[in-house]
Amino acid sequence: MSVVLRPYQDRAVQALRSHIRAGRRRLLLVAPTGAGKTVIASYVMARAHERGSRVLFLAHRRELIQQTWRKLVDAGSPTSAMGVIMAKDRRSNPTAPIQVASVDTLRHRERPPVDLLIIDEAHRSLARTYLDLASHYAEQGATVLGLTATPYRADGGGLGEVYDVLEVVATPRQLIDDGFIVEPRVFSGGRIDLSGVRIRRGDYVERDLAEAMNTTKLVGNIVDHWSRHAAGMRTVAFAVTVEHSRQIAERFVAAGVPAEHLDGETPMAERDAILARLQAGETLVVSNCGVLCEGWDQPAVKCAILARPTKSTGLYLQQAGRILRPWKDQRAIILDHAGNALMHGLPQDDRVFSLDPAKKNYESEPLKVCQECGAVVSSGRRICPECGSTFGGGEGETFVGVESDDELIEIHPIPDHELTAAWDELVFRWRQLNDRRASAGRDPMKPGWVWHQFRERFHRRPPTGCRLPAEIATPERKREALSEMIATARERGYRPGWAVHRFRERFGHGPEEIRS
Repeated sequence: MSVVLRPYQDRAVQALRSHIRAGRRRLLLVAPTGAGKTVIASYVMARAHERGSRVLFLAHRRELIQQTWRKLVDAGSPTSAMGVIMAKDRRSNPTAPIQVASVDTLRHRERPPVDLLIIDEAHRSLARTYLDLASHYAEQGATVLGLTATPYRADGGGLGEVYDVLEVVATPRQLIDDGFIVEPRVFSGGRIDLSGVRIRRGDYVERDLAEAMNTTKLVGNIVDHWSRHAAGMRTVAFAVTVEHSRQIAERFVAAGVPAEHLDGETPMAERDAILARLQAGETLVVSNCGVLCEGWDQPAVKCAILARPTKSTGLYLQQAGRILRPWKDQRAIILDHAGNALMHGLPQDDRVFSLDPAKKNYESEPLKVCQECGAVVSSGRRICPECGSTFGGGEGETFVGVESDDELIEIHPIPDHELTAAWDELVFRWRQLNDRRASAGRDPMKPGWVWHQFRERFHRRPPTGCRLPAEIATPERKREALSEMIATARERGYRPGWAVHRFRERFGHGPEEIRS
């Protein structure tokens, strides 16, 4: 065995062993991109094989299959004990105790006997094929181990249907401090108004998003900002559509920058050639649509252009994570023309993870601010529910990829304790302001004022745990709000307690005191 685990990797392995000894057999291991999840998995697989166990590693991309094979060899596994289950792969060895499988191939093949099942990119675990395989092997008594950097289901559901335990290997800040990943410079623009774009499975519906982006401008000129902040750096761009991706590549070429495009229809040999030219520096920019978000690591690529808005925190972190591995002391640059960092926070922010479904509160909803009354409302609203004003839609060119003349602003990392203190100060100011307004006989400012002021000052969302203060309202308005919440609960088939919970969230107390 030639692999020496990093200290946090070794701690993760020991934690897994403790869970298994305690009888926990469905485990989720969470580690940021660059933490070495495949190294940990390969080490665990090699040690399991030494103890006589049969192991199956599941992945959804060819690159992950190849990477895992190499890491298994590094971890001391003999190739005679290994097999690959993937179409047309010559390493097929059906009787081998270690199998590295493509999930798309395995679903059409006989399932090998397994004592340990490892699922890579485990945020996919509730897709039907993954769920069937995990359920099958769990029923057979196998240990199921998931690996992911982003334990989010896109639709907001929890991964607790598959896993019982979530173990965090390391935080982004720990990895940055120890030099295992680099801290990016993040330049971001304002939030894009995507009113009316439908949400499905936790992200924007692609067709709606493409149509909206025909009339909604990305923030800043992509080529111009790259020339100023990342000229000469190998770069990956994430686009809204295939046509948009082609346009980005063509615009760089027109500016004298060697650039290429690839998408899901690009033949594998051509795709490999494009990425080889990127690695060699012959190509500086590769633009793509939906291909290079996962399962692709090229440390020499140190700039990411985010030209696709996404409501999915997981997708945003996967895209940003592509450029965070160290390479020749280069700093990573993220040019976020879609306002994703303002919606989801910086990639290096430490996050709290859970197996439970995400709460649908102001932290996870796409929001916008009414310019008339300051209310913060869902971005899907066309009319402000507080003052009745209409949200306008921008008018622009009639092709995907329109950009504005605005400037991206660098978002500097600020310690969470400082941000939390600033939030608390704004809440205090909001209360003082409303005391003065009450003395003058004026209506109170909405709690969204706090959110709006924070975003204006820091160009980012507040840390986890910062909650909007309870709304100040007259008893009559509270009764109206309760009636609306009860009607909503009935319409959506929610339990009666939902309305009480929402009321308490909004006003800071239960509805008992305002009921007649």
